[in-house]
Amino acid sequence: MNHIRKTLAAITLSLTFTNVVYAETDSMTFNNEKTTSAHLVKTQFYRWYQLYERPINDARIVNQLGILDDNIVISTTAGQQKGKAGYPERLTAYKGWQNAHHVLNVNVIEEDNNSYKLTANIEYQNILPTGEKSSYSIDYDTRLINSESLLPVFTDITIKPTGVSGLEFEDAYPNNRMRSLVHYWAALMEQLDGDVEPFKELLAPEFALNFSSSSNGIDSIDDLSTWLNGAPLQLKQSSHHVENFSVITTGVNQYQVNVDFNWFGITKTDQKMMAKTRHTWEVIDNENERFARVKTVNVEALEAFRMVK
Repeated sequence: MNHIRKTLAAITLSLTFTNVVYAETDSMTFNNEKTTSAHLVKTQFYRWYQLYERPINDARIVNQLGILDDNIVISTTAGQQKGKAGYPERLTAYKGWQNAHHVLNVNVIEEDNNSYKLTANIEYQNILPTGEKSSYSIDYDTRLINSESLLPVFTDITIKPTGVSGLEFEDAYPNNRMRSLVHYWAALMEQLDGDVEPFKELLAPEFALNFSSSSNGIDSIDDLSTWLNGAPLQLKQSSHHVENFSVITTGVNQYQVNVDFNWFGITKTDQKMMAKTRHTWEVIDNENERFARVKTVNVEALEAFRMVK
């Protein structure tokens, strides 16, 4: 029991702990689903839209090419693009456009150990340089494969308009930008390998991570490395289910992210555990970087951490 209690003190970002109890019945049922692959796939999916939602430049095109396989096939009503070599030239058609992609639902299926199917429905809106506005629904059918890095890459993107909606234009960049950050952060936390390196591009130069009101905050890379290499390594599985996600623009390139995590874990001794927490993040954004950066994290316990029989 003692080693389990130590595990509880530092397991994942999505937790803050008070009393440790056993749960016979609960508002949450233990969920054994592994979420890491879905987080990584969704990270790339939300990144796909960001290039089109802010002025396109060389640095941002490089980031976009990084999410595409060399032999990517992009199919739209305008035709088919094969290979990413010609992709940058194709982007010149969007000069001066304002675009917004509002994701209504997204579904990820792991087809085998190396590939994934992601389907989604979105509401697309644009304003042309002439001032003409349009809005319509689109279905996405995509495929991704694992790559040499942790993040998968798209091999196929099929885009099919399904109807005109006529909704007023609303900026979708903050939501898509923050969604990709949250999913990637959760996936990194679920690696359970103690590696702090990937977090460096997700953290502001000065940051403060307050995972629990009962413990000291983390404000350096060394502190985070120590934390990652502590009790979390006693887990063999960690899963974060995202709920109640919202974004508030607080300034120029500054955002507040609010998100709840339903967390489920299994220790290396097969003890099941779960909790529900609410996160408030302060985030700063350089649009030319792959990801926005976390400045502060504060965590509130919504349902106490507990072990499941």
